[in-house]
Amino acid sequence: MRVLLLSFIVSTYLNACNAFVGPTFSISRSVDSITPLYSSSIEKESKVDYSCLTVAALKDELRSRGLKVGGKKMELIERLQEYHQHESKEEETEEETVVQSDIESAIQELNENIESLEEDEQEDATPVSSLLSDTLSDILNEDTLETQKEKESSPKRKRKSKPKQRTKAQIKKLKFLMQQDVEQLIQDKNTTAIAKALENIDRLTVLYNQEGNSDYKPKTIDYNLLIRAHGKLTSPTKALEVLMELEQLYKDTDEEDIRPSVISYTEVIDAYAKSNTRNAAEKAEELLFRMMTAAERPDGSMDEKLAPTSITCDAVLNAWAKQGTVAAAERAEVILDRMEYMRTNGRISSIQPTSYSFATVISAWAKCRFTDRLVGKENAERAQFILNKMNDFRRKIELEEKKQGLDQDGEDNDVVLYSQQLQADAVLYNSVIDAWARSTDPISGTKAEELLFEMEEKARLGDEKVAPDTITYNSVINAIANSGHMNAGRNAEKILVKMEKAASENNCDDESSCRIQPNTSSYNQVLKAYAKGNTAGSAQRADLILTHMLQTKDKPIQPDVISFSTVLDVWAKSKEPNKAQQAYTILQKMLEYYESTGNEKIKPNAVTYNTVLNACAFSAYTPEKEKKQAMSIAVKVFDEMKSSTIVKPDAITHGMVIKCFANLVPQGKIRNKMASEIFTKCTEEGLVNGLVFDEIRRAVSSNTVKQLLAEAHALQHSRRKKPLHRMELRDLPKSWKINVQEKKPRQRRKKKKKEEEKKPREVATFDGDPIKPMRRIVEQSWQSGRDV
Repeated sequence: MRVLLLSFIVSTYLNACNAFVGPTFSISRSVDSITPLYSSSIEKESKVDYSCLTVAALKDELRSRGLKVGGKKMELIERLQEYHQHESKEEETEEETVVQSDIESAIQELNENIESLEEDEQEDATPVSSLLSDTLSDILNEDTLETQKEKESSPKRKRKSKPKQRTKAQIKKLKFLMQQDVEQLIQDKNTTAIAKALENIDRLTVLYNQEGNSDYKPKTIDYNLLIRAHGKLTSPTKALEVLMELEQLYKDTDEEDIRPSVISYTEVIDAYAKSNTRNAAEKAEELLFRMMTAAERPDGSMDEKLAPTSITCDAVLNAWAKQGTVAAAERAEVILDRMEYMRTNGRISSIQPTSYSFATVISAWAKCRFTDRLVGKENAERAQFILNKMNDFRRKIELEEKKQGLDQDGEDNDVVLYSQQLQADAVLYNSVIDAWARSTDPISGTKAEELLFEMEEKARLGDEKVAPDTITYNSVINAIANSGHMNAGRNAEKILVKMEKAASENNCDDESSCRIQPNTSSYNQVLKAYAKGNTAGSAQRADLILTHMLQTKDKPIQPDVISFSTVLDVWAKSKEPNKAQQAYTILQKMLEYYESTGNEKIKPNAVTYNTVLNACAFSAYTPEKEKKQAMSIAVKVFDEMKSSTIVKPDAITHGMVIKCFANLVPQGKIRNKMASEIFTKCTEEGLVNGLVFDEIRRAVSSNTVKQLLAEAHALQHSRRKKPLHRMELRDLPKSWKINVQEKKPRQRRKKKKKEEEKKPREVATFDGDPIKPMRRIVEQSWQSGRDV
């Protein structure tokens, strides 16, 4: 500002020298010439480039000024620019006022000097320009001295004033917005949520230390967000570490604001429940007991702020349910029993079983892994027992209402609302029906139909929550199909007809708006029932259902690859004449439908082709003419797979082709040659699996087997070398099996314990060597090709 003032004085001096002949002195032109210069300098200083900042940095800038942080990046930048423009205008107005007063005082002093010089001109011969120059030099010297004194005595003048301290409401809003940012990152599954939560805690701690305002201090909710971020995005172990740090911090400071809450423990328990870590359920239950210990007061009462709730117990139940074992389901049922006890006799009033609690235990029994059909039946029975137990518990609560007269005042109190929440719905019944479907017990279909009838009766009496839906009917059809009953196909089709009738009565044109609507899964389950029943006429009936699916215009029941493969499976297992030709016709129909629609759901795969080969292989007991036709179809299908761009032959394909040679071609050199070529190709491509190894020994002579396995026999270790007739699949070179894609065994297929293992059956021997039993030509047609 001083520089601008001096430049104005210099310009005034020059004008005075040039226009001294006149009695007046004009300054308007000089003032006008300096004002734009001052304005341009202010504008240049007020522009700040915010485009290089990130969204998080922009939001921090807005929060520091108490402005709104919502919106896109450009909106945030515009909001900051508007704020700076308004601030610059206020500063500009204040500084212009100061400069204007300085200019006016300087001009007045110059005019007075000029008038005095005019009066004394005759008395003193000194030129006016010289005197005025001296006056200006004195002013400049004074200004320089004043400037130096100001620099030495006072600090530099800052453009921005010191920010005011936020009010309590502003601090609360700031913390809420910071928490919302972390919450949004967690919902988006962004791992930066952890760093953001830590940054918020550090930032609040710094503000608290700077201003001493306790409202800034991080509280339990801030640490809970960090726990939740770890639990959702990293691992429950990290979440547990934060919880332990929070416990220690509370122990050291004894401040209630940072005391671990119910949410703190529940978040960690939920993280363990949803993880696949070892002993997750045990860790979750240990935390529940730890929480109860922390909530217990010295007098034996419970602190309601820290006492576990039903949500906490449900998280522990979920952790046990995900284990998928009988022991885990039993443990979940024990916890459910304890929750019932606490509802009536316990010290913790916040714990009572909910509908979710019962549903979780039912799911635990329904999804138990088992290897014995009897165990599956027991699991389904336990699931149904829990459902009946829930209904009995609800009736007990209703009796409690009547005894206390709680339902006579016309108002819904806690007991009434609780009994309403315990009402079983369609989801619970569907879980029990699914348990029966998984059991594969012969009575599973009957039990599922009984539950369906019970649901229909309750819905007819006005209980809409239990009304069956599409999932219900599909689960019943699946239970009927898995029962293995000889009339499973017909019974399943009856349920499907009932579904179609219900859909037509409700005028369901849209699948999403209708409770009951047959879909592709419904039809596929019926086809599976016909495939497992394998009675006379099953193949024709399955073919008619597939034709109906193709001809209908309803998208929900359009066939997919499972539909075609299941119908092929029905034909392959049937004893119908010309089944190989029928299977090949269905395959061609599938290819035409795929090429015309381009629907990826109907794209043929290796299973589809292998099922056709299976139909050919099991034409062994047909007339000679049909055998030749089946062999011709097998060769044609194998050639099509080799030249196809959508599917390639796998190990099962080669095994099925060798099986076709063994079943359809008479013994001799031709069969030996064709089967040997396929086996040699398998060894070169690393496609020798159990099916290929078994079928080649059945298809060719013993001498040919010795020649084919000579290389593998030579590569055996000398100490563990076996005779050729005793070689097993594991004795073959790894290069022969390297590209075999075997199904990974599920956890439920683990080896049984030694006490549960069956004794090996006695095997007949000849000259000390075991005799390999003959294999029957009956097998699952599409899974692995192995005999049943």
